[in-house]
Amino acid sequence: MDFQKSVLTNGLRVVTEADPHFHSVAVGVWLNVGSRDEAREENGFSHFLEHLAFKGTPGRSALDIAREIDQLGGSCNAFTSKENTCFHGKVLAQHLPRAVDLLSDLVLHPCYHPPDLEKERQVILEEIAAQEDNPEDQVQVQFAREFWGDAPFGRPILGEEGRISQATRDQLLAYREIAYRPEGTIVAAGGRVDHQELLELLTPRFQDFHNGSPLRPRGPVTTHPGVYRQTRDLEQVYLCLGTRGPGAGDLRRYPATLLQLILGGNMSSRLFQVVREELGLAYNIYSFMSFFSDTGLLGVCAGVSPKNLEQLLAVTCQELKKLKAGAVPAEELHAAKEYLQGSIYLHAEDCDHRMMRLAKNEIHFGHYIPLEEIIAGLLAVTREEIQDLARELLDSQNWGLALLGPMAGEVGIDF
Repeated sequence: MDFQKSVLTNGLRVVTEADPHFHSVAVGVWLNVGSRDEAREENGFSHFLEHLAFKGTPGRSALDIAREIDQLGGSCNAFTSKENTCFHGKVLAQHLPRAVDLLSDLVLHPCYHPPDLEKERQVILEEIAAQEDNPEDQVQVQFAREFWGDAPFGRPILGEEGRISQATRDQLLAYREIAYRPEGTIVAAGGRVDHQELLELLTPRFQDFHNGSPLRPRGPVTTHPGVYRQTRDLEQVYLCLGTRGPGAGDLRRYPATLLQLILGGNMSSRLFQVVREELGLAYNIYSFMSFFSDTGLLGVCAGVSPKNLEQLLAVTCQELKKLKAGAVPAEELHAAKEYLQGSIYLHAEDCDHRMMRLAKNEIHFGHYIPLEEIIAGLLAVTREEIQDLARELLDSQNWGLALLGPMAGEVGIDF
C-alpha cells in the first residue's frame, strides 16, 4: 500500500492510499465543520447545506445528479456529524474523473434555489420526525442534549423543527461563508488510485476555493451528569448510559477501545452474555466508544421491558464495578485483541473504510498512521492499563442516564 499527501496552495489537503489489487476507488471530500460549529440560531445548518448540495448546481439539475450517480454504477452520498461534513463516492477506478467532477461540483457550486430549499426543508422535517419516532435514535439525542448541555456539542445534528422551519436562504449562505474553508478541507481516496492523477483532477477545481472570514473557534466541552427521564407511551424503556472518555488524539484510546469491547462491544462481551444470554432481560444491549477531536464518549444502550428496567440497570452497574475491581483475565484480553486485529484487517479490504480512516487520521493527527502501528498499539495494552482506565472512567457520579418510555418509579445508577 502506497500513502501520499499533497497540500494545495490554499491549504486543502489531498491524501491517498493506493492498492492496485482493488478494482474500485473511494473518494471523500471532508469539511471540518459539523453541528458543533453552529451557533444556537444555526443549529442544523451544516446538515441542511449537505442536503441542498444535491438539489442542483449551475451545470446539473437534481435529476442530472441522481442519473449521474446511477450511471457511475457505484455510490455517491454525504453525511454530517458533530465535527465533519463529508461528500463521498465509491466507483470503479476508470470512473474516478467523473466522480471527482461530481463531488467537487456538489461541494463548491450548489445553487440553493429557493424552490429547492423549500422542498428539501420538508424532507429534513420528515427526517427529524422519523428520528423522533425511532426511540433507539431519540434516546441518544436526548442523552446528548442533557449530558453535554445547552451547547453546540449537545444539540442535534439534524436541528430542531422550529429552527429548520424558519431558516432562510440568506442565513444558510451566511453560515456557509463562515464554515466552508479550504484549510479545513481534506480530500481522501483509497483503493485503485494514482495520487498524481487525483491531484491533477482536483487542482483546477479547488485551487480557487478561498475563505477570508475569521476562523470560528470551537468552544470547550462540558458535561452535566444525572438521570434524564422522558415518559412516552412505548412497549419498552430505551436507555443510553454514558460518560466522557478520551479524545481521538489521546493514547488512552487504545485501552479505551479494548475496555468498550470487553464491556459490550460484541456477542461474547460481558453485558451481552449476562443481560441477554444468561438472564434474558433484553433482546439487544451494546456499548460504544466515540472519539472526537478533544473528547470522547463511552456509552451503553439497550431497550428493555419496564418491569425489567431496574434489574437491567443493576446488572449493568455490577459489570461496571467488576471492571474497576479486578484486572481483565488474560484470556479475555487476548480474545478481544484478536477480534480487533481481525476486524481492522477485514475493514482494510473495503476501500470506503480505507478512505474514511485516511481522512480521520489526517483530521485528528495530521499524518498517516499505518495499520500495523494501530494494531501494535492495541496489542501492547496491558490488563493493568485497562483497569486503571476503568477506575478513572467508571464513576457513576460522572455518568448520565437517559431514559425514554413508560416509567413508574425512580431509578438510579451506582457503580
